[in-house]
Amino acid sequence: MGFKSDKSILFQIAKARNILKKEFEKELRGCNLSYAHRVILIRLSEKDGLTQKELAQDTYFEQSNLTLMLDKLELKGLVKRIPKENDRRAYLIKITPEGEALIPSLVEMGEQIMEKALHGISPEKKGEFSSFLELIYDNLNTK
Repeated sequence: MGFKSDKSILFQIAKARNILKKEFEKELRGCNLSYAHRVILIRLSEKDGLTQKELAQDTYFEQSNLTLMLDKLELKGLVKRIPKENDRRAYLIKITPEGEALIPSLVEMGEQIMEKALHGISPEKKGEFSSFLELIYDNLNTK
């Protein structure tokens, strides 16, 4: 018997993603945020004023799911929607000062989790691993 699903690359990627997300969710519980909220806030801290469509593309979330996440972040006062000039249907998503104030702790949290996750892996191997994941994405991202 040759194939073992739990040893397949796909299974290993899914398993690693799930445990990483679980670690983030555990740490974010105290902030009353989800992993997805963290992704959105960090992206807006890097590229503020994106349209919802641009933010969905940048975060790899479905636009319909992003709407619900933005609703929650807006209720918490962490983001705001501003009507886009010359397009009444579109809004720019902006991080608020309250949202911006969370960024250093969210980044630090991510660094600590990833340091724990990648413990014992050399910087060279980390770079290779990142390159492999990017190549997988590029190979399958046929637009």
